[in-house]
Amino acid sequence: MLAEPGGAPLTLSALAAEAQVSRRTLYVHWGTIQQVISDAVTFEQAREPLDTSGMSPRELLRSLLVGIRTSIHDPASNVALATMLSQAAQNPEAAEVVRSTGAAGHSHFSELLAPTSTEQYAQIVGPLLYAEFVGRAPASDELVDELVERGLHILGLAVSEPA
Repeated sequence: MLAEPGGAPLTLSALAAEAQVSRRTLYVHWGTIQQVISDAVTFEQAREPLDTSGMSPRELLRSLLVGIRTSIHDPASNVALATMLSQAAQNPEAAEVVRSTGAAGHSHFSELLAPTSTEQYAQIVGPLLYAEFVGRAPASDELVDELVERGLHILGLAVSEPA
């Protein structure tokens, strides 16, 4: 429903009608529309596990960044994230969903690659969000490659080339 162009705002009532269940059923399981959206985005991100065996830090970082780029450009994920971001300034529940979704992504990134501070994660991943939500287009392959090099340096994983 989020990905439908020109669609009405997503509410528990609209979602219940589309799913042919009672609004109360949705309320019991999720409580708020923000939690429904959060779970939908989390489910989308968790669908494709990453096989990291044999990957160098460079390959792993590139794969993680391409995965983030792909996920945030997906129409349903894009609208869900934009909705949550727009509501977060005035709605504490939406703010918590944004915070916890970001923390989960950061934690996954740190587990797979290297322990990463919030600031380091923002420096590496932030430009992807800027490209998508401000530039309104997915980050270019060139930007991803730049972020890989920058990220390896920031995290102390850069390997100098033999002379």
